[in-house]
Amino acid sequence: MQNEPLVSIVIPVYNGEHFLEQTLVSIEKQSYSNIEVLLVDDMSSDNSCNILRIFEKKDRRFKVYTKEHGGMVPKTLNFIMPYVKGEYFFYSSQDDIFSETLIENLVTRQLETLADTVLPDMEFYYENKNNNKRIIGLNSDRTAILSGENAFIESLNWNIHGFALFKSACVKKEWFPEDAFDTDELVTRKLFLKSNKIAFSDGVFYYRQDNNKAITKTFTVKNFYLVNTGYRLYSLMMEYGIDKKYLLDVQEALLTSYFKKLVICNLYKFNSKTEKNEVIIFLRKFRTEKLTKAFLDKNLGYALKNVRLKFLILHVIYANPMLFKFAEAVWFNYLKGKKFF
Repeated sequence: MQNEPLVSIVIPVYNGEHFLEQTLVSIEKQSYSNIEVLLVDDMSSDNSCNILRIFEKKDRRFKVYTKEHGGMVPKTLNFIMPYVKGEYFFYSSQDDIFSETLIENLVTRQLETLADTVLPDMEFYYENKNNNKRIIGLNSDRTAILSGENAFIESLNWNIHGFALFKSACVKKEWFPEDAFDTDELVTRKLFLKSNKIAFSDGVFYYRQDNNKAITKTFTVKNFYLVNTGYRLYSLMMEYGIDKKYLLDVQEALLTSYFKKLVICNLYKFNSKTEKNEVIIFLRKFRTEKLTKAFLDKNLGYALKNVRLKFLILHVIYANPMLFKFAEAVWFNYLKGKKFF
C-alpha cells in the first residue's frame, strides 16, 4: 500500500506481564508497518515495564509513557491523547491479540469506503478453547454500511462491537469521564453516533476472555460507580432522540443495575469503613439527583402502551419507599451467601 497513513495504537498497561509480550508481538508483526504504538504504563509493580522497554528499544514504533498511578482506562486515554500523531486511532487492552493483517485490512477498507469508523471481526478469545464465538460484520455481513445511529443501536446488545479504527481527529474531540472504568464504551458509542458511516473489514481482533485478573473480570469498589456510565448513556440517547424502545431498554437496565449495587453494598467486604461510607454516600446521592420522579416518569406512557412489564414493576418499586425496602430485603436474602462478585 502506497502513502500509508499513520495509525496510532494505544494500550494502557498495569501489571500485565503474563499476556503483554504476546500482545506486543502480534502488533510488531503487523503487515501494515506505518504504526505508532503508545504504551502507557500506570507504574506497574511487576515486570511489565521491562517488557515495554525491550520493545521500545528494538522497535522505534513502540513508545513508552509512564503516568502517575491511579485512575483507570479513561484517565489513561485522556493522558495519552496529546501524544497521538496518527491519522487513525485504535485501542487495545494489554492482553488482546491482533491478527497479522488486522490494521492493513482496516485501513484498506477505510480508504475504500471513506467511513469515519471501520470494525474488524472480533473473537471472544479463550486460548485453550476451540470454536470461540466471533462477531463478523453485521450479522456476518462485512459489506454492510451503517449510519451512526444504526451502529449505535446495534452496539447496545453487542450485535456489533466497539474495537474500531477511528479517525483520530474525531477521538481527540472527546473527553473520557474518569469516574467509571467503562466510559470508553460510552465514548465509542458516541463516536458511532457522530460518524458519517460505519464499515466492516476482515482481519480479527482477539478480545481475551481468559484473563481472570482483567478489570472487567473482577468485582471491586470501581463497579459501584458504573451507574454513572449507564446514566450518561441514557442522557446521550435523549440528546440524539433515539427511539423510545431502545431508550427504555437502557433506562430499565440502569434501574436494575442501581438496585443490585445498592443490595451488594450491604454484602461487599470493603477495605475500610471510609471506603464503604463513600460508596453509600455516592449511591444515595445518585438516586436523589439522577433517579428522580421525572426520570422514572419520562417514558412511563410508552411503557404502559407497550406493556413493558419489567420496567413497570421497577417503576412501582422505585415510586413506593416501603415496597423498595421490601424488595431490597428480598434481594439481600437471595444474594447472601452466593458468589456474585
